[in-house]
Amino acid sequence: MDLNLLRTFMAVYEARSLTGAASALHVTQSAVSQAMSRLRRDVADELFYRSGREMLPTPYAQELFPVIRDALGRIENAVSAQAFDPATSSRRFRIALSELGEMHWLASIVERVSAAGSGMGVDVIQLDPAGMADTLARGVVDVAINSAVVPGRFQTWTLKHEPYVVLMAASNPLASGELDLAAYRGASHAVVTGESGHSNIERAVDALGGAREPVAVMNHFTALPPMLCATDLVATMPYSLAVRWAREWPLVMRDLPFPFDPVQVRLYTRSAHQEASSLLWFRDIVLAATEAESGFTPVPADPA
Repeated sequence: MDLNLLRTFMAVYEARSLTGAASALHVTQSAVSQAMSRLRRDVADELFYRSGREMLPTPYAQELFPVIRDALGRIENAVSAQAFDPATSSRRFRIALSELGEMHWLASIVERVSAAGSGMGVDVIQLDPAGMADTLARGVVDVAINSAVVPGRFQTWTLKHEPYVVLMAASNPLASGELDLAAYRGASHAVVTGESGHSNIERAVDALGGAREPVAVMNHFTALPPMLCATDLVATMPYSLAVRWAREWPLVMRDLPFPFDPVQVRLYTRSAHQEASSLLWFRDIVLAATEAESGFTPVPADPA
């Protein structure tokens, strides 16, 4: 069987469209359609069916996907390990990051990519923890940094262990002395939506009797410092960001008044069935950038 047919299958599976597959493969949509017609005849299955604007896989295509992905990955890793040249590449890498990830690591990642080759770029995709397994499996992003566990057999690295603390204005009545559980539960809280580590905090507090509904629910961490300074609200947040803001604003940190294990922040890499050598290069760039910023040496982690 022509391996290009299998590459086309993978591209359609990942993009969920003929147009997206054609763009990823740098061919025409007509070429993708012809390749898929040949493959359908070879395997005696439709492989994809149209649902709205998407091409969805048949049950047989879902069975084929991991087999073809792993086989192509092994082949391309073997024959193209030295094929990627960052100095001449025009590759655009795609990374899924939270707002915290952008604040902590994006500048260092982009700086290292740009230094290696002026033709390359980095596109940040909004982090969606609930859909990240599918996003990685389909190759929508190359790598993702996430504190929520992503199920699947992806290459996974632990980037750091992030403790959580309580941040509040220095003028807040709770800022003087030790913060106990009763005061924490009764405090007026500000919460950032989409912060994956906060769900763990909520579960821990619920197990201890719960807390008041948050007074303010915001979309961005950058809105927190002025909000806390202007009110008596408190925010439970990652230590690395809280300690930075405590230096820049009249804010103080307090330890959590209950046991809470640090959150593990992990890097997940998509399956490398296409452009394997460039993907591995970018993964190493991200690992080096996060280590330089956090001081924690990344270690391989078992897939979820």
